[in-house]
Amino acid sequence: MSFIPYFDEIKDFTRLSDCTEKVEIALSRLENPVGITEEKILMYQDYLFKSAPSVVPQFIDLNKISVFPLLVKYKVIRKTNILKFTECARESKRMDILSYLMDVGYQLKTKPKNLNIAPKFTQGKTDLNSGFVLDYNTAKAGRIIWLGRVAMPWKVLENTDGRLLLLSMYVLDCLPFEDFYDPLYFSTSFDRSSWRYCSLKRHINNEFFNSLLADAEKEKVQPVYITADDVLTFENRAGAKQDKMFLLSKAETEKYLRSEKGRLAPVASYALRSKLFNDFGTYAYWWLRSNGAYDAEKMYVLDGEITSRNSIIGGDQFNYLGVRPAFYYNYK
Repeated sequence: MSFIPYFDEIKDFTRLSDCTEKVEIALSRLENPVGITEEKILMYQDYLFKSAPSVVPQFIDLNKISVFPLLVKYKVIRKTNILKFTECARESKRMDILSYLMDVGYQLKTKPKNLNIAPKFTQGKTDLNSGFVLDYNTAKAGRIIWLGRVAMPWKVLENTDGRLLLLSMYVLDCLPFEDFYDPLYFSTSFDRSSWRYCSLKRHINNEFFNSLLADAEKEKVQPVYITADDVLTFENRAGAKQDKMFLLSKAETEKYLRSEKGRLAPVASYALRSKLFNDFGTYAYWWLRSNGAYDAEKMYVLDGEITSRNSIIGGDQFNYLGVRPAFYYNYK
């Protein structure tokens, strides 16, 4: 089976407009430098120093205090702008962030060596990826980790019992839920608008699975079973269908991605080669596996909202939407 280049690290990062996702991807990559090159290190560090500060007020509004130590570490927050961000936190009444920034501001003036600041990168002299080993035990929900045949970002949705539930940070392709030109469509009597029998399920479990993950990583994927009533389980129940990779359900999306902002997903450049339902910019709509109000409708995420409107499978104007694969990864 041929390799499909769903993700191009440099191309997909540089085409993103400034947003919290872009900053988090850059931070996570420098913290998770699997197979990183000097060109990529420079790309991420230059972006963080030059452009990422414009996004800091968004992190303050979202109250994402967990990211602030990395914003300091990689010089997004520094002496020249700390007062501006402190005032933003005060105006937004984000007291935890305000307290943190005031403490950082004091240390930048008095004891900068006490802060965890990344050393200045000198081309040809970096040891950033020397002996790096990711501790999966500390990979909390919301963190971005890098895995893959070509290293790419995955968002941790859950970390339980030595097993990560991972979701692609990017919309990687734009495909129909059911390909009505697929010869199999005419050779079976199954309901092809359901996840259990649709062409998208086959595509994700073959082309996506084989192109995205390295052989050693494939061995750590935990298969799941999805029942006729859309319940995901690790048990092989009667009538359930097995998946290595899958789409999230409506219930899972609401559980793990609680805010509309948290459901937004940047679109990879590879996906833009396809016919699109809409002319996507930074973000794309993306499929869920659950039925909508009617069996022929499917749920999807539209600008952060979960909906099924106008999504009749096979309808003339609603075939292609974004795809974000998910899977369980056993790291123990």
